[in-house]
Amino acid sequence: MKDVVNNFQSDSSPAPGFRPKLAAGVLPLTLLALVCLGCGGCRPSAPDGRPIRLRLAHVYEVRSPTHAHGTAHLPDRIASADVGLQLTVYPAAQLGSEEELLEQLVAGELELAIAGPSFLAMWYPELGAFDAAYAFRDLDHMLQVAHGPLIQPLWDELLHRYGVRVLDTWVYGARHITSNRPIRHPDDLRGFRLRLPAARVWQASGEALGASPMPVAFAEVYMALQQGLADGQENPIPTIQAMGFHEVQSHLNLTGHIQSSIQILVNERVWQRLTVDQQVALKQAIRGLGDQVYQGTVLDEQQILERWRDQRVLEVVEDVDRDAFRSRARQYFATGFPFSSLYQTISDWDWDPLLTTPVSGDDINGPESRTGAEEP
Repeated sequence: MKDVVNNFQSDSSPAPGFRPKLAAGVLPLTLLALVCLGCGGCRPSAPDGRPIRLRLAHVYEVRSPTHAHGTAHLPDRIASADVGLQLTVYPAAQLGSEEELLEQLVAGELELAIAGPSFLAMWYPELGAFDAAYAFRDLDHMLQVAHGPLIQPLWDELLHRYGVRVLDTWVYGARHITSNRPIRHPDDLRGFRLRLPAARVWQASGEALGASPMPVAFAEVYMALQQGLADGQENPIPTIQAMGFHEVQSHLNLTGHIQSSIQILVNERVWQRLTVDQQVALKQAIRGLGDQVYQGTVLDEQQILERWRDQRVLEVVEDVDRDAFRSRARQYFATGFPFSSLYQTISDWDWDPLLTTPVSGDDINGPESRTGAEEP
């Protein structure tokens, strides 16, 4: 099995029992700020004339679109802005797992980090809608919602309660099911052991599709498929290829059931330490690379699909009845979840995300109490 399995992180979900530090007995932001001030402010500082040093950490492997098309280029973008910032990127979980990075970020021990909605939903369950099956039509729809007025109050509450600012949302990719038989309709998934991340929203999405979801640690998925412990898995196409899942599965079913995203986060005390010019440069660099990640991810998917078709690596099932899957998912998520109302709004594909009433921050009830979230 490939060495890359040990460090390629693709489908982020929190580890067992994970709760961000401060989540259970959250210190008010003002109190936390006072504590940080007592230890130097928890902010980057540098002598006059020397650049402020920032660190950005994430769990994605260096060949992943997130890094290859995005964060790998961020230090140069920041340096070229010439605003007195120096940024170092630590990919592939060099500074810890995703939950550990978030804990460091909240505590002021790390300046910037990347996390997915399933982690942030531990704080705000409504954000689980981003990882619910068929919430979004496509990646463009997902980005419109993430950057629009509907979700902004959720980002604002994340800032207010935990001192974490969302600088941007990047695409991670459209997720598709692999299997050893064609999957075209929800009925084809009856009794199908579909590996998904263990977070509640991911397991619920498997049920919404009609499958029997099963959590398997991400590093063990290849073996689980190879040994027949799982009937299939789901991930973006670049991830499927990087992890070699196409070697142990015969069919790629273009379900496009989840349009995955990741959020670029900065500690608010660090952010306030920066000058306006530095803030603008950092945000522009990150958002510009977000466009690059989007284009690179789509291009990678197209090139991999073309190669697989030409070389007959596996059978690509394109005539998937997405309407049937979507109808089943919408019915499943209509009630009973903290994000059901939000899901119904954004899954209305005729709805204009730019002309909507924002979610009220008063509707946010704090950390999710559901269990079952664990490492991918």
